[in-house]
Amino acid sequence: MNYLLFFTLAINFLCTAQPKNTVRGKIFVDANNNQKWDIGEQGLSAILVSNGRDVVLSNKEGIYEIKNIKGNCIFIVKPAQYLSPLKENRPQFFYSNTDDKKTSYDFPLVKHNEPEDLNIVLLGDPQVNVIDDVHHVNKLVTEELAGKKIDFIVPLGDLTFDNHDMFKPLSSSLGLIGAPIFNVMGNHDQNYQANTLNGRATDYQNFFGPSYYAFEYGKSLYLVLNNIYPKEDKNYVGKIDEDQYLFLSQILKIMKTKHNTLYVFMHIPAEEMEDTEQLIKLFKDYNNVLVATGHTHTQYQKSFPREGLQDVREIVAGAVCGSWWQGPHDSENIPFAYMYDGTPKVYWYLQTKNNKLTYKVSGRSPDFQMDITVPEINEWDKVLNDLNEPYVYANVFAAKNDTDVQISFDGEHWKKMYKYDGIAPKLKQLYRLQELGRFSCQNSSAMPNPKTVSTHLWRFGIPENLPKKTYLVQIKAIDSLTGLNIIGKRVLTIE
Repeated sequence: MNYLLFFTLAINFLCTAQPKNTVRGKIFVDANNNQKWDIGEQGLSAILVSNGRDVVLSNKEGIYEIKNIKGNCIFIVKPAQYLSPLKENRPQFFYSNTDDKKTSYDFPLVKHNEPEDLNIVLLGDPQVNVIDDVHHVNKLVTEELAGKKIDFIVPLGDLTFDNHDMFKPLSSSLGLIGAPIFNVMGNHDQNYQANTLNGRATDYQNFFGPSYYAFEYGKSLYLVLNNIYPKEDKNYVGKIDEDQYLFLSQILKIMKTKHNTLYVFMHIPAEEMEDTEQLIKLFKDYNNVLVATGHTHTQYQKSFPREGLQDVREIVAGAVCGSWWQGPHDSENIPFAYMYDGTPKVYWYLQTKNNKLTYKVSGRSPDFQMDITVPEINEWDKVLNDLNEPYVYANVFAAKNDTDVQISFDGEHWKKMYKYDGIAPKLKQLYRLQELGRFSCQNSSAMPNPKTVSTHLWRFGIPENLPKKTYLVQIKAIDSLTGLNIIGKRVLTIE
């Protein structure tokens, strides 16, 4: 045997052998959609791959190699115009390597037409705990959205109410809508008894994949963050961990020359986090930033000013479950479950062209955009009469502090309504009925005593000299930033 040749081959093998505790694989265009690489299928270069801390690029043949971190997924940053294989419409862009044994994993991608202007659905807190709650989601979300033109869906965390067995039935339902789903982890989706930080997402990761990641879609960059930082005794705070910051800083640095618009999806609102300022500074290279969150079971909009850049906009998108599926049930056996600010159960459309936000009350017409309360004196059922006030109230669900809200009693003359910091009248009425035992025959969770001040409530004093007759009160709300332009109507009788 030629010992010189043997020695040379051995040296070459040692130089190219895969380092210990790494994963290597190929990222490729899966032309025949069989989810494995075949000879002739194109490798994709410059695709970002991460282990939740480090970020590497695939080479010109599509080959990547990255360190394996125990308890973390290995995942790619989905490139625009490509999509990973779908499982119940969840993109499988990751490898859950919790056993630390596999050293090779390929990522197939298929070409995927993605327009510049997208229609995204935001789902705050489905929070399903028992199968009954999944049935509610079926009726309020899946059946309403199935077949509609939606580019992708983002459930914004608290997918369950600690019962992680519900991951599967909830995901199966939402998958029927027919659009890719990019999930966010919430505090009720975590493993409370985890011994390590990585262990907080074990159940979530085993089913959905990484609890934080990034992807491109169309012309924009999207971040999904895990801002649930566990404490002892099932407590937690809103905070981004160190490894996640390392991952994010690398992604944002690499992508800054390619993107100017950034969308961020996470569970806890930015203003409730311990590291709000650090997080906002992370976006310094991006002029247009919109953050979507859930968690509060209220909905509101907020801005974070930045010097020399546009404000970071935030939409706190309410909850699909309203207030934890509480309260009396309707004829479809669905709880009323108004949120704590008087908002009905909800989801949002985000249209990336001009970042237009459109609110949709589940189970109601798209025209239902505000709850108007006027005095009503009843003769038969008088129990709510003493709650009447000499005001017209408008709870404008999708409004923010500077939304222009006006009222007209004749359809011609309009007057400005006044922002009011108070409890939504609807909640006061429902709680009164509950206290009187009107819903006691139902097997339902009781509503809490309403105490939350609504951030989108306006009122107008009824003029004392208004002639006694019946009026069609009209209220309009206009907001050029969000695209809100709506009119609500309510009959008022002056006697």
